[in-house]
Amino acid sequence: MADEELELDVNQAKGNKTTTILLIVLIVLVLVMGGVGAWLFLGKDSGGGEESSDVDGKAENVLKPLHYLSLVPEFVVNFGPGSKVRYLQVDLQVSTRDENALVTINTYRPVLRNDILVLLSGLSFDELSQRGGKEALQASLLNTINKIVVDAMQGEKNKEKNEKQNNATNDKQKAGEIAGPVENVYFTSFIMQ
Repeated sequence: MADEELELDVNQAKGNKTTTILLIVLIVLVLVMGGVGAWLFLGKDSGGGEESSDVDGKAENVLKPLHYLSLVPEFVVNFGPGSKVRYLQVDLQVSTRDENALVTINTYRPVLRNDILVLLSGLSFDELSQRGGKEALQASLLNTINKIVVDAMQGEKNKEKNEKQNNATNDKQKAGEIAGPVENVYFTSFIMQ
């Protein structure tokens, strides 16, 4: 009887080892297949470490992070006589992805403030009381800021050269927006009293 029990234990031990090895092989196989599937699914966009390109063979544009700059102090202008309100106070922020544009904005802050104040002082309460007037002001501010930043970044030499070329296209740009590094202008405060 003791011999029979020994034989059963030996057979059970061999069965447990085989089952354990089979289970380990099965787990490794599942993990490898999952890894290959994930690599195929997620790795299609990356070209094996090479630079991605579009149909024309040009490199894709990767967007840089957006930076915000507050134009402080706030802008305050008086409305003309006969207006329902006396003054306008506006806090502005600009957004850009170009860090050089931020430096240029800080360097040319007095010029920007002057042109923005001139633009704001030419407005009336009736123009700004509607949403459309505020959106038109936002577009005008964006064009004004971009014009100053682009001119400053191009330098005086290029400015004279471009003025001659731009005189022919000024009519087109008056209707649309001026392309520049500043993407948007935001009103963080807009008070008319």
